Amino acid sequence: MYNQEKIKDLAKVTAPPYDVISPLEQQLYYKSHPYNVIRLILGRELPQDNEKENKYTRAHRFFREWLSGGILKKEKDPAIYVYEKEYSLKRRDGRRKGFLALMKLEKFGTGVIFPHEQTFPKPGTDRLRLLESCRANFNPVFCLYSDSLHLIDQHLEEKEAMFELKDSDGVKHVVGRINNEDTIRKICKEMEHKKIFLADGHHRYLTALKFRDAEKKRSASNKRSQDFLLIYFLNMEIDAVTILPVHRVIGGLTPEQVSKLRSKMGDFFQIEVLKFNSNTEAVQRKEMSERIDNSQDSMAFGMYCGENEYYVLKLKEMKGFSTEKINTAVLDAVLRKILKRNQLEKGREIDFIKDETEAVELIRAGKYQIAFFLKSLSLKEVRETSLAGKILPPKSTYFYPKPLSGLVMRDLEDGIYSP
Repeated sequence: MYNQEKIKDLAKVTAPPYDVISPLEQQLYYKSHPYNVIRLILGRELPQDNEKENKYTRAHRFFREWLSGGILKKEKDPAIYVYEKEYSLKRRDGRRKGFLALMKLEKFGTGVIFPHEQTFPKPGTDRLRLLESCRANFNPVFCLYSDSLHLIDQHLEEKEAMFELKDSDGVKHVVGRINNEDTIRKICKEMEHKKIFLADGHHRYLTALKFRDAEKKRSASNKRSQDFLLIYFLNMEIDAVTILPVHRVIGGLTPEQVSKLRSKMGDFFQIEVLKFNSNTEAVQRKEMSERIDNSQDSMAFGMYCGENEYYVLKLKEMKGFSTEKINTAVLDAVLRKILKRNQLEKGREIDFIKDETEAVELIRAGKYQIAFFLKSLSLKEVRETSLAGKILPPKSTYFYPKPLSGLVMRDLEDGIYSP
């Protein structure tokens, strides 16, 4: 972690996970501090980059130099780190307490860890190159578990305070430490046979699996560091899990394809038009959002095509979607059927936006052609989907707030501790 004797303001050196950082935000994090973790998790690409000098080799160099120079320091004793967040969202206050620890990697399908959404090939390749170069975890994968008796939560109260900070979104992050071997042993024992649900970090988890398998083939060493991954664990029974919707923007279509997509929507949905002018736009957008959020199931959608109209779409029937009773899966299936595609290309034909206003502005700016607005999935839907072994389309959920990068990091060269 960062050495607080040299880094006084941790808010200036931490950042969100790499996959929620825009190009503009990347530059802002670079400027915020010369030792910001952005240089490790999402380095700049330079015109002169090659196989020997690139963002991955620079991340490795920064990490090792920061360690040797005392910017980063290693904890002497094994510990579990208690990680609390306090935040406000839509005028509601939230607080959640989880913990950071290493988890032994398990393949999907073994009944131990359960994913819920698909991944893209490109981010997986990117994360693998970073892991191979740096041999470190800079940000924890976010996982959920069930502890209805709150036994682990009680153990977390034994923490020793370490530091706190407030990020640019106003979220307060508080980190404590548990060094007591008996308490660590009790927490590990309670977690031993629990089902683990992947909330955020599917690409990084799959990357860790690939890295582990490659390391085992490459070396006969008994070193087990590659078998474990840094995880942020949160009890899903504490009523502190916030899932936000991820809206879709569609682009790269010909005028004929746009016209076909709009007209064919009527085959699947009942459509209601909410017309607006400059004076009523905000009111009608709010009306659309409330219709989506207040639908009894999650099968109501919003649509915007760049004109002075919002649309509310309600699925006519589930026939043909019997195995896809989740809104992101239904919308994905409809889009693929109409456009006759196996998958839409991220960044050109589809992108994923958590902010409703940003999605609208992307359409108005002509960067994309149609926006679809969704209701957020419930934790129950995510859990049931995961346990059933079904995989939803990419970016079906946005768990909020995200664990910060750079708060607690892990060097694979250090080995592991087993209580």
